[in-house]
Amino acid sequence: MTDKQKLEVAAAKARKELRALALDEEATAEQIAEATAKVDNLEARAAALPDDPEPNTGEGDGEGEGAGEGDEGDAEARELRKLQDRAEVSRYVGAAMEGQPVDGAEAELNAGLGMGAGAFPLRLLAPEARATTDADGQANQGTWVDRIFADSAAAFLGITMPSVGPGIAAYPVTGGGPSPAQRGRTEAADDGSLTVSVKEVKPTRNAVRAIFSIEDAARLPGIEDALRRDMRMAMTEAVDRAILMGDAGANEDGADITGLNTATGVSETTITQTNRASPNSVLAKLLALVDGKTATMLGDLRAVLSIGAYRLWAATRNDATDSTLLRFIEASGLPQVRVRDGIATGTGTGAFAAFVGRQRGIRGSGVAPVWEAARLIRDPYTKAATGEVAVTLTTLWGFALPRATNYGRVKFVA
Repeated sequence: MTDKQKLEVAAAKARKELRALALDEEATAEQIAEATAKVDNLEARAAALPDDPEPNTGEGDGEGEGAGEGDEGDAEARELRKLQDRAEVSRYVGAAMEGQPVDGAEAELNAGLGMGAGAFPLRLLAPEARATTDADGQANQGTWVDRIFADSAAAFLGITMPSVGPGIAAYPVTGGGPSPAQRGRTEAADDGSLTVSVKEVKPTRNAVRAIFSIEDAARLPGIEDALRRDMRMAMTEAVDRAILMGDAGANEDGADITGLNTATGVSETTITQTNRASPNSVLAKLLALVDGKTATMLGDLRAVLSIGAYRLWAATRNDATDSTLLRFIEASGLPQVRVRDGIATGTGTGAFAAFVGRQRGIRGSGVAPVWEAARLIRDPYTKAATGEVAVTLTTLWGFALPRATNYGRVKFVA
């Protein structure tokens, strides 16, 4: 075993210890910080060493079978996939009904994803597509090439997705409280009270339905599995997009989703067409979202850019710094940037440039609770006369902003 492989194995072990600490309610912040530093140190030392040019046979190193298994990032991904296979949505909902955090495989999965024990991982709605091959029926069939969907941007911004039990989900928010003040000898303090509001979220239904013929299934083995994967990923992407851009397509107002694009209380800053490619003007608009509370510096912001804004800012040169406008913004202190399809492809009047999450105190400020995740109904009877099978996928969820001031949006105007 090479020195690099030994460090990679040690780093994997340290990551497991860190996840165990994250699940331990008695673990202190200092212990978690120390474990995190240990992982970072081992990973950095491993990354600094060159890769072993020769394949590792595992012979004579005394470290046991599998000690030299490829890249540790792949090993970590495989471990998360195993946990995802073991995790069950019903346990998330059951724990929510009892008012308790999840445990077991579900808790390990949440810890591996850096989520709290009471959160619901959106990836369970769209499990990773994997190719399977049957030696008899699919000997000459290649791997399925599934559709590509936009990555989850809502979770990146700071939207939490808890699993909840039956009933309306309620989220209390502290809006104000007593004000401390200096007082002299024997001077009484003024009476004060806590101002609390409750944001209620009711379940809404997101559904997708598809039909395939039994002849197609016979000619193309795996078509139903591919269809189910596609539907799950499409639903996950649609839920994420609705959080950003809203969805008013339902036939009743109660089922519509108000997204960050129109939600009241979300801070909005605008960029004119004249200044949309001006480095200083764009930076000034982003700095306007630093309020000293939910964001004390640009580094407290996470931004999801539209395709239009990204293409414009990545192509615009800033002669003063000999870099692009996008690099200028990142160098100014906004390194946490992601691009998502489905926001806007252009930069004309009315197009959104970015959505921003102000990270201080953001947990719980935006919620997308899940009541029932991805129930799949296969119906071979309704269209049996035509030899067709209907597959319907539904999930019950909702979206609300208990404290909208943690979020912002940037919009191009005339």
